[in-house]
Amino acid sequence: MFAVSVLTGAGRAIAIVLGICLAAACFLWGYSARALKHVNWPALDHLNRRSYAETWDTLASSPEQARAAACGQYDENKVRLSAQRPVNNITELAGIEVTDDVLEIGCGVARIGLELASRCKQWTGVDISKNMLACAADRLAGLGNVRLEHLPAANLDPLSDNSFDLVYLTNMFDHLDEMDRYKYIVDAFRVLRTNGRLYVDNTDLESDVGWASFANGVATLQNFERPAYQPTPATAAELTTYATRAGFKEIRAHHRSPLVILTAIKP
Repeated sequence: MFAVSVLTGAGRAIAIVLGICLAAACFLWGYSARALKHVNWPALDHLNRRSYAETWDTLASSPEQARAAACGQYDENKVRLSAQRPVNNITELAGIEVTDDVLEIGCGVARIGLELASRCKQWTGVDISKNMLACAADRLAGLGNVRLEHLPAANLDPLSDNSFDLVYLTNMFDHLDEMDRYKYIVDAFRVLRTNGRLYVDNTDLESDVGWASFANGVATLQNFERPAYQPTPATAAELTTYATRAGFKEIRAHHRSPLVILTAIKP
């Protein structure tokens, strides 16, 4: 999920940086300059980095804004088109079987879930934003093998141990505090079954695009509090360390600019 604030005061400087990030990443997540030009995003300068629920509920105040916050597109066909690359990455690198119980953490409007649900036994989407989940429910209407659940906090406490064969997160870690990133990986280990697979992607600090977005933030945002939605890149070493410490094996980092992708297996 991604968004910008109203272009006033600190928001103007922030939006400049985010606009640069947006242009660089648009081919990947379907982000478009339309997200900057045509949506009157509410001001979010009063929210801190970990105000996840309030941030995304505010940005998803209508179905149109929810779709735009998720991928920069309002039109349903374009939302679906924007999902193709992450769906291909997940299916190629982590795999998905018709017998799998699949969990997406931070499912947003079910941009990816709508494409994967038909390929697995059951797809479950969880999110901290009730407004995002409401939009997801509308998009998934008619599918019999899907489940949505609201997360009261940045963890998977409501979910049972050993319940899933595949857990994935895409276009989500960018917006999280580093400790919350690790917590989700620890929780993913708990809810996965033996031999269950993990997939995580994030903007890669070591890629040219990831570094440009980080460097532009340094140049522009040093005098401002970091907003709740500002993407923060990661490195392969960071994600690999989280997975190793959580107990995963067969950990691999894949560099697909501008992404770093982590895959791992629960032994």
